[in-house]
Amino acid sequence: MNKWLLPILLMTVLPTGSVLHGRQTGPAGPGESVVLFSDRDLYIAGEQILFSAFLIDREEASDTLRSSVIYCELITPWGSMIAGNKFLVENSRAEGTLSIPSDLITGTYFLRAYTRYMRNYGPYSYSYIKVKIINPYRDEVQEAAPDSRMTESPSDTFCINNPDSLLHISTGSQGYRQRDTVDILIEADPSFRSALKGLAMAVVPEASVSAGMIKISGRDQVESGQYHITESRGISITGKLTDTVTGRSLPYTRVNLSILGKGKDFMAVQTDTAGRFFFLLPDYTGHRDLFLCAEKAAGPDVAILIDNDFCSAPVMIPPGNPELSSPERLVAYRMAANLQLASFYGADTILPGSDDQGEELAFYGTTDDILYIDDYIELPTLEEYLNGLPTLVRVRKSKGQKYFKVLGTQAGLNSFEPLVLIDMVAVDDPARILAISPSDISRIEVVNEMYLKGDETFGGIISIISRQGDFAGIDLPESGVFINYGFLSGKEHHIPPAPPEPNIPDTRNTLFWDPGIRLGDDGSARIKLTASDMTGRYRIRLFGVSTEGEKILQTADFEVVRR
Repeated sequence: MNKWLLPILLMTVLPTGSVLHGRQTGPAGPGESVVLFSDRDLYIAGEQILFSAFLIDREEASDTLRSSVIYCELITPWGSMIAGNKFLVENSRAEGTLSIPSDLITGTYFLRAYTRYMRNYGPYSYSYIKVKIINPYRDEVQEAAPDSRMTESPSDTFCINNPDSLLHISTGSQGYRQRDTVDILIEADPSFRSALKGLAMAVVPEASVSAGMIKISGRDQVESGQYHITESRGISITGKLTDTVTGRSLPYTRVNLSILGKGKDFMAVQTDTAGRFFFLLPDYTGHRDLFLCAEKAAGPDVAILIDNDFCSAPVMIPPGNPELSSPERLVAYRMAANLQLASFYGADTILPGSDDQGEELAFYGTTDDILYIDDYIELPTLEEYLNGLPTLVRVRKSKGQKYFKVLGTQAGLNSFEPLVLIDMVAVDDPARILAISPSDISRIEVVNEMYLKGDETFGGIISIISRQGDFAGIDLPESGVFINYGFLSGKEHHIPPAPPEPNIPDTRNTLFWDPGIRLGDDGSARIKLTASDMTGRYRIRLFGVSTEGEKILQTADFEVVRR
């Protein structure tokens, strides 16, 4: 680390931290809201922001109206997303982390959370936390927001410090030596416990949090006039099918979606009267490649317009008073040093064992027939394999056009066309399939039963697997579009434990974080942690939210002194 650069950067102007919450849009507001908490307000570029988000339901919301996914983003004051992910709601709460890019410049940023349903009411209905991020390795400092007319809103009460008789935090001592055991006791009054929706707790350097709290307001900018449905059963992809020549929407048209690689899923839906489509996705985590296309009957001039999965409406948030206090500068310097030390003394990476347990089954599970091309003598065309060998698939011809037929005892196999896949992508043009060279095909899997997938019923499934996973060189539908889609994020958070050896430095910037504190039957919880090597004052922050959406903050401090 450049020992001169960090102090210089820490002397630069930077907004003081504060917590803020977007207003609801008048009496017709969303009703549903999110209460967001983070471990700290001050971070170093390259760290993780730890958060807990509580969902406050609409009044008398049923399961079909209750959101099950919370979107959390790190944004600039003018609304540009830096990092974001989707988090599953369980027991009215979502938790997770957002990684701060290591090259992010020093400045003021905002953590915000919302549901897809809340997007109908604009970004001023979301929940926000202001954070300060320091990058000791870059000279640049964040410029002012584009709208110089922005002014900070008056401060407003966001959290309520509860009397000790209702929610109490105590420690075994007011002072600890380095690496002593800190004993924390949380006690809640029985009458108060019944009104609690949830609790989260962090233990962090006192100067890494701020007492300032503001509430922003503004005119909501709703996105492109479209209605965002409630994601009550998981994440979803929505969009619209249009004719590129006329610009008109295409109603009652089938749209296919394939999950490629790990996951191996397929689904199909019909567009509604406005040409819009909706896919409910599995609860996968991480990023997967998707392929979407329209059925051949829609014609060649088709465009698939996919909605942005994160909010794209503009928002301007006042950055606040640009000052870093002396305690903030000192703790930022120490946290930056800890982060650098962690790169040298961090826990060894444990490489997981091989999880290769054979090839993953596709969505249709086991098959009724598999034709392995290499089991037979080489034939010139795929049609000869299907019609000349004992398979459950035949190629037929009607009015000069060839089509596939799956053989079986179910009457519906004669009434519905089969779903034909090449490496999990639906292709409804038999001529393209039959033009594939058999030498490019590994096997053909067949399901000879009626199959319901999404909105569509199929007369069986014909799944062609290529040798190289390259769709056997076929030209995929012209209307198709590939996207690398972010599914859900995992809930894991990474706080290194206090090192067991005295000669290993303690690199923790957050000493403790629990996004879902559970109280015992007696209304108490006892937590033990190891005091840091970094001396100074530390703050215990106990966040909570009531069943009515009231936000709660209770704090207690202790000091760590040199051993």
